[in-house]
Amino acid sequence: MSELPSSEGPVQVKPQSNIYTLLMIVSILALTVTIVLVIRNLMLPASEGGYGIADFADIFKPFEIPKK
Repeated sequence: MSELPSSEGPVQVKPQSNIYTLLMIVSILALTVTIVLVIRNLMLPASEGGYGIADFADIFKPFEIPKK
């Protein structure tokens, strides 16, 4: 916080709540974009650089190691 000089002592100046609202909106948007990109990368075919998970539910299933 900043202080303004005053004859009666320092006055504390707080930022407007619009700043906090804007920061919250920006952080929610950044988190949403990140989640969408990660899920997209997981579901892309391996030939296109993804992980080749065919179904969204496969993301939450336990990993199975293929047997030779």
